[in-house]
Amino acid sequence: MYRPGIVTDRLRHRYFFAWCIALLFAVNLAYGQGVATIRESDFGSLHQVQFTDSLWSFHPGDFNNPQQAATDVSGWRTFRGTSFDVANPPAGWHGLGWFGLWIKVDTGLVNRKLAIRINHDGASELFIDGKPIGGYGKVGHSAAEMKAERAPRDLISVWFSDTRPHLLTIHYSNFRPAYSFLGFQLFIGDYQFTAQRMDIDKRLLDYIPLCAAAQFILALLHFLLFLFYPKQKLSLYYALYVVLVGITCTGVYLFYQAHSPSVQYAADALTGECKVLLMSSGVLLLYHLNYARIPRWRIFALSVVTLFYIIIYFFRLLHIPDQQRQDYFSIVYFFCMMDGCWSVWQVIRRRQKNVWLVATGVVAVTLLYYFCWADVFHLWPQRLNAMRVFVLSAGELILPLCLSVYIALDFARTNQRLATELAEVERLSAQTLAQETEKRTLLAAEARRLEELVQQRTAELRAQADQLREMDTVKSRFFTNITHEFRTPLTLIINPAKELMSEVEEEQTVRQLQLILNNATRLRQLINQLLDLSKLESGVMELNLGPMDLVSFVKAHIASYESLIRHKGLQIRLASDWEQLWILGDHDKFDTIVLNILSNAVKFTDKGCIELSLQKDMHSASDAFILSIKDTGRGIPAEKLNYIFARFYQADPSDTRSAEGTGIGLALTKELVELMGGHISAESEEDVFTQISISMPYVAATAMPGQVEVAPVGPYQMDEDSPLAIATDDERPLVLLIEDHDELRDFIRRSLAVKYQVLSAADGSKGIAMAKEHIPNLVITDLMMPVMNGYQVSAELKHDERTSHIPIIILTAKTDFDSRIQGIETGADAYLVKPFEKRELFAVIENLINTRRRLREYYSSRDLWFSDTISMPSIEREFIARVRSAVESHLDEEGYSADQLARDVGLSRTQLHRKLKDLIGQAPGELIRIIRLQYAHNLLQRQVATIAEVGYMVGYSSPASFSASFSRHFGFPPKSVVNSS
Repeated sequence: MYRPGIVTDRLRHRYFFAWCIALLFAVNLAYGQGVATIRESDFGSLHQVQFTDSLWSFHPGDFNNPQQAATDVSGWRTFRGTSFDVANPPAGWHGLGWFGLWIKVDTGLVNRKLAIRINHDGASELFIDGKPIGGYGKVGHSAAEMKAERAPRDLISVWFSDTRPHLLTIHYSNFRPAYSFLGFQLFIGDYQFTAQRMDIDKRLLDYIPLCAAAQFILALLHFLLFLFYPKQKLSLYYALYVVLVGITCTGVYLFYQAHSPSVQYAADALTGECKVLLMSSGVLLLYHLNYARIPRWRIFALSVVTLFYIIIYFFRLLHIPDQQRQDYFSIVYFFCMMDGCWSVWQVIRRRQKNVWLVATGVVAVTLLYYFCWADVFHLWPQRLNAMRVFVLSAGELILPLCLSVYIALDFARTNQRLATELAEVERLSAQTLAQETEKRTLLAAEARRLEELVQQRTAELRAQADQLREMDTVKSRFFTNITHEFRTPLTLIINPAKELMSEVEEEQTVRQLQLILNNATRLRQLINQLLDLSKLESGVMELNLGPMDLVSFVKAHIASYESLIRHKGLQIRLASDWEQLWILGDHDKFDTIVLNILSNAVKFTDKGCIELSLQKDMHSASDAFILSIKDTGRGIPAEKLNYIFARFYQADPSDTRSAEGTGIGLALTKELVELMGGHISAESEEDVFTQISISMPYVAATAMPGQVEVAPVGPYQMDEDSPLAIATDDERPLVLLIEDHDELRDFIRRSLAVKYQVLSAADGSKGIAMAKEHIPNLVITDLMMPVMNGYQVSAELKHDERTSHIPIIILTAKTDFDSRIQGIETGADAYLVKPFEKRELFAVIENLINTRRRLREYYSSRDLWFSDTISMPSIEREFIARVRSAVESHLDEEGYSADQLARDVGLSRTQLHRKLKDLIGQAPGELIRIIRLQYAHNLLQRQVATIAEVGYMVGYSSPASFSASFSRHFGFPPKSVVNSS
């Protein structure tokens, strides 16, 4: 009987049998490729097995049916080493592929929970026997589609219920590696132990952000301390160092915990750069403990090292390295830290308190770097890597904590000292307050007494003021009267001088009379100005108006200065809006105004031109003119321009001012202009120009024939300054005259020329140059001169060895005691007060020249200058010693001459000749001969050599000439010296 159920059961058994045969075939095929067996005995200390170097099956690219790829590896390529890099990828790898591995467990691991851990920088999907068990990231067919993710500490749990082989397949892609690492690493181990180890590692790594946060808090604290107290730069260096430590800790944490490979790579680069900056900031911190100002060479060396390694690590960031090359940073770090430790050791030796704390922190950080960070001695196995990082991060707190304690103790000491000082200040304040109260009481009593005294003195001062006003009236009356009295003798000087000038014809007499007439006229002008000031002050000055042609009047004044202007090499121009301008004016007062302004322009202008302009005042409602005089002279400083119209004011009151003056000319001019209803103003720029402008109303007048012109006084004719050539055959003494007043210089020069050779100079600078070139026998200098005054001339000549011996006479109008003492202190030998008598000047000159001659004769007699120079001034003694040294260094040279000696001592032959003749009365050639013979006499006395040998030693060509010269000089032959010795 047909039983359909039985037939069905038979068919089911047959199908099952066929599947068993197919499965056995697959197993046999797998065994043919190799099966990796997982045994508990192979776990080792980490309780895991690594399958990186197992025999893997590989298929590049992707499949249309991923399910087929996860269950069938037939036809795939085989290879070993899944942790491949960009240099050795599997054949056909283009960023995406399938990897397969047959695995099985031994009986001890059946139904036991295992953990699969995969480490990669790409994206993965994991399958066992075609079933997905996990993965990381997103596998894609391109870099844009793929999402890379790291999971070095994540576990995938798996159980095996039998000991049969199972196919583990991994769908993996990595198109954009952060490092050169392209592949992956696969680990299978005991889940419980591995999870426990990963949990410990995670907890250790989670402490790193806490350490970084502590670093940032300490950095912020000390940065705020620096802001509150900027002088304590140690806090700034400390804050910088601790911030870098915090950043480093953050970078280390991201390196080990980041799931993104790019973040891990950036963290790795960050820690590399921070490592260099940490070293630099740490060493700078140690330097600052020792140096108030860090030496530049240390800063430079540290900067070069830092920049070098920063550049290296930066290029490593830009270019993914194939391998980590040795950069010797640990060695450089050691030397830099040792230099920083040397600075700390110097501070400790100075017994600075609590510096040992810093030293402890430095030693701890250095040890941490070598034993933990760099792990130079390979003390940490792979399984303790998290512990190593934790120790490093926690240990980095040692130096900041030590520095914080050090700074806190320093602040505590400072606060304690300040508290002590504050207590002392409070005590002194209380004491001062008590004294102040007592002082107020005394001051109140004293104020009352002073008030009474002030009232008493005020009454006395009023009485004295009345008396002074009366005395001032009397003095003004006396001054006016005595000024009037001066005019009578001046009249009796000027008129006879004019008559004599018209009668005599001798040139010398005319010159003398012209000199008398010019200076008498100058004195009369000064007296007239004083009288006018007195009248203006008392208010009795009146205007004497009359018709005058202002244009012709100004031209006449210009004509009176033509010769002086030509003498100074100047140009003068007049620009007028009128050919003639007849006005009603006071001729005498206009004469004073134009004379003062024009004379000042000529006096203070050395080059260029003087421009006068007479124009109509367009800004005035009535008839008015503007007379302006502009020169290209020295100008007036801006701060002094407002005072030039004040009485007796001089813009340059020094002894080196370039022109004489009393300071009343412009003051009188201003008051006369204002008396006539006008206004005067001045503009100037120093060393560029000065312009005086007068704006004055006028009343037109009818032209008058025969207008009186200004009669200029003929200028005193002077010779030019003496030429620089001096007659060599003239035995008269040479005198240098330095005087800026042309007429006085010409007068003194003519007076001296009868008896002396005379050189002359117009200012101190030229005089010094002439003195150094010609070495005169005597110098006469004025005190008040342009460029350099007499004091400066005397000091310069007395401190120069070429001219230090020259006697100096200072002429001056300053008769006060201090001025005379100052002249003597600068080295002047005589001080004559103007006006001086001609006979007195000649007597002083003769006395100084004779004194110098007697000194010269004293030193030249018996050659005392050779053996006794102790009485000479130090500068002369040093000069003679230098001359002797120059000659003695060339004793054996027969041809050594005066020219060579002059070059050796730095003078010209003429300068050396005049210097030696004035000082010791010896010419250079004679001096060389005497030094040779004196030196030979000493050698013969000491019997150093024979007479002939000594002659050759001192530069003589033959013994005969040496003996003859020796006998002429000493009066006895050389043999006598030898016999007596």
